[in-house]
Amino acid sequence: MRLHTLRLQAFGPYATEQEIDFDRLAHGGLFLLEGPTGAGKTTILDAVTFALYGGLAGEDSADDRLRSHFAAPGTRTEVVLEWSLRGVRYKVTRSPEYPRPKRRGEGLTIEASRVHLQRQDGTRWASLSASKAEAGEMIAETLGLTRVQFTQVMLLPQGEFAKFLRSSDDDRRKLLTKLFGTALYDRITSELCARRTDATRARERARQAVSDAVSAAAEAAGLDAGERAELLDAPPAEQQTRLKELAESLAQTTAVTGEALEIAARAMITALTEDEEAKRQDSLMTRLTQALAGLDAHDGTRPDRDQRAALLAAARHAEPVRPLLEALADATTAVEAATADLRDLLPEPGEDALAGRGGDDAAARAEAADVEAAALQHAVDGEQGLPARETELAGLERDMAAAEDRVAAVERAREHLPDRIIALETRLAEANTTAAGLAAVRQRLAVTQKRRTAAVRLAELKPQLAALYLLDARLAGIATELAVGLAEGQPCPVCGSPSHPEPALARANAVSAEEVEAARQRHEAADAERTRAEREHTDLAAEVAGLAAVADGDSAASLTAEEEALVAQIAQADEAGQDAARLDTELAAARDEQECMASELRKTAEAAAAARAQVSRVGSDLAGLRAELHDAARGHPSAAARQAALRESAARDRGLGKALDSLARSMAVQTDARDRAEAEGQARGFGSLEEASSAALTSQEQADLAVEVRSWDETQAALAAAAAAPELVGVDPAHARETAARALTSSAALTRAREAEQEVRGAHEAAKVRARRLSQRHDEVCAAEAAYDRLVEQTDPVIHLAGLANGTEGHRRVALTTYVLRYWFGQVVAAANVRLSAMSSGRYELRRTDEGKGRSDRSGLTLAVIDRHTGEERSPASLSGGETFYTSLALALGLADVVTAQAGGVDTDTLFIDEGFGSLDPGTLDQVMSVIDDLRDRGRVIGIVSHVADLRERVPERLEVRRLPDGSSAVRVVA
Repeated sequence: MRLHTLRLQAFGPYATEQEIDFDRLAHGGLFLLEGPTGAGKTTILDAVTFALYGGLAGEDSADDRLRSHFAAPGTRTEVVLEWSLRGVRYKVTRSPEYPRPKRRGEGLTIEASRVHLQRQDGTRWASLSASKAEAGEMIAETLGLTRVQFTQVMLLPQGEFAKFLRSSDDDRRKLLTKLFGTALYDRITSELCARRTDATRARERARQAVSDAVSAAAEAAGLDAGERAELLDAPPAEQQTRLKELAESLAQTTAVTGEALEIAARAMITALTEDEEAKRQDSLMTRLTQALAGLDAHDGTRPDRDQRAALLAAARHAEPVRPLLEALADATTAVEAATADLRDLLPEPGEDALAGRGGDDAAARAEAADVEAAALQHAVDGEQGLPARETELAGLERDMAAAEDRVAAVERAREHLPDRIIALETRLAEANTTAAGLAAVRQRLAVTQKRRTAAVRLAELKPQLAALYLLDARLAGIATELAVGLAEGQPCPVCGSPSHPEPALARANAVSAEEVEAARQRHEAADAERTRAEREHTDLAAEVAGLAAVADGDSAASLTAEEEALVAQIAQADEAGQDAARLDTELAAARDEQECMASELRKTAEAAAAARAQVSRVGSDLAGLRAELHDAARGHPSAAARQAALRESAARDRGLGKALDSLARSMAVQTDARDRAEAEGQARGFGSLEEASSAALTSQEQADLAVEVRSWDETQAALAAAAAAPELVGVDPAHARETAARALTSSAALTRAREAEQEVRGAHEAAKVRARRLSQRHDEVCAAEAAYDRLVEQTDPVIHLAGLANGTEGHRRVALTTYVLRYWFGQVVAAANVRLSAMSSGRYELRRTDEGKGRSDRSGLTLAVIDRHTGEERSPASLSGGETFYTSLALALGLADVVTAQAGGVDTDTLFIDEGFGSLDPGTLDQVMSVIDDLRDRGRVIGIVSHVADLRERVPERLEVRRLPDGSSAVRVVA
């Protein structure tokens, strides 16, 4: 895997967008990632890891490092990484979840995390996935490494391998488990242990099943609690013997109770025969006495039977008259119903009405009323639509008022627009005038800033120039001091001449002796750099002259005040420019509003006029309708009320006519029915209709009388036949008491025989059941013991395997996962020693040992260091800082090689080493860098994360990380 470009923004300390071109850094195969501590070097590695896996490089890194605290609120946190693998180029864009200000309103909202994986297809990027889960699986599958493996193989982390070198077996085991995926072996061990637990529990359940079966067999045999406990405590063989003895005892008891049951059964059969005979005789006696008693009682009801027979004969004689009487009764009922209907319509009817006359006149009145009501339908329809038309008129009047109000409102709004437009034009002109001088003020500000910088620098340089002038003043003052000490004829201490024609005169700025002494000491201390000081004096004087010319005589304070005033003018001009843009927009909007107001005024005036015309037209139509309805009502509350009254009168007259016609028809039918009934009654010999009516019965009444007479006769015959039955011949009712007593005696004897038989049968059945249950329970005991033996045979392998995998059994007692980790760790140590030998000049070698500090550290993952100079074996903790560094680095590189091979030979064309090179002396640094140079084989690019100055001279390609004045960071590629 080779990295190409990394772009990140608002990530960690990087507030603005930063882009890193790894291809530029890869020309020499080695580049340096350098910068001050805490500036964000490791954040570059975090960004690479986050882009690929959504997490950071360090195990202890917190997610709050993702969102930059220096970024503007609206800047998106995003990382874009391009890399290639086996000739295919990929790009992943990823953003984390972080809070951001709401776009509307106040407060914060959560920006959701996003990811987008793409693959280069020719000249374009083809999308692979935008799902976090799917993209993560694709990247992990493509790279062939998990995040933990990636950070250990490609991003050798700062301080992690020194910690790994000196860590305990348990901590080392945790890391190796993650890297080599030995969790599979942990799961195998856990599964075997779980199966061993299940097997052990199954054995316990099987053993308990045997105990339960033995306990059930003891209970089936009838043993008490003490005997059952004694049986359960006995060995299995003794339990089997005891159960067999109990079975034999129960078999003997079953045989004895069987013989007793046969004797009791024969006695019960004899008693049953005698009881059946006594009961038969008693039953015959009971039948005879009951038949004789029933015959006497039935014969006492003969008068009632004869009366029913007489009624039946009379009814059959009057049968021809009965239908005519029923027809007369129906006709009379119809007359009464028609009369009642007439009285409902006419409470006080006259003689003609009661005779059924006047129906045609009532029908004629009803028809006339219907015609008049139908003529009013048009007026009724208009009357029903009146409320809607009144509502319509009220709505139109409201619309008219609203239209007039809109006209007035538009006119009022239009009145203020001209003044507002004039005010906006004036303010816009003022803002444009103010903003127009922005360029000139900015030029003046640049000049003033340059002058202020010169004035400040001039103030700083004047004390230094004065110090240099001090020496010149002292040299000038020395002549005066010498001149004071001269005497004519005495030699000069400078030139040796005895004559002194022009001695130097004292100056006003003469220097004291103390100042001279101090200057002398400084002079002697700086004598070696006199030439440089003189040159500095010359340069300084020239610089002072130039700065004085730039400052033009103004002080730094006055120029600072002038600069602040210009900055304020620029801010005012910027604000005026912003106001001008806003006012220009407002002015255009006001002019548009003025045009819209004029158009709206025309439209609202036209709408108001149309509304007034429509109100006038609808009001006129409504007044005409009201007059028409008043004429149609004719004294009634409304036309509908008048129509309803007419229809009610027509219905009443129509019903009266029908009632009169119905009464007339019913009375005619009644007269005819009476005449026919009287004629038939006289023909059958009845003196009157009342006499014939009392004799006549309905068909159902006649049938009921016939059934009663026939039933009495049949009962009489049946009772006589029962008393004369053949089996009752010879039975004397006088001996009824003796027969009943004999039946009771035989029944009591049978009961005693049955109870004795049931008692013996119960004992026999109980013995049989107990023997059968004991036999079943004994079979269950044998089956449970056989199942337990089979289970022990089946579970022995898994229990043994679980002990081996867990390290509790076997010769060496090593757990399966530990055995696998020992193998891989041995491979790591072997790979590390290849580079450690080169880095340490053959002095040191790592060795895996099974011995640890304590019992918990004896898992075979302990490291020891062999010192070839002394031949002793040492602890990694005894190594110096530099030795610890290159030993840790060798271990890290060895682990990376083994993990890469174990992951299927993943291509690691880009490798970062984030370690402390500052602990190495120059010679060791050469050896370590030589090993790192070897890593560049086959085009691999190595990135070293360090701030060691010597490395900047060794490695020309650099990725520089620098802090900015606001506290954020920025990167720069130097290649």
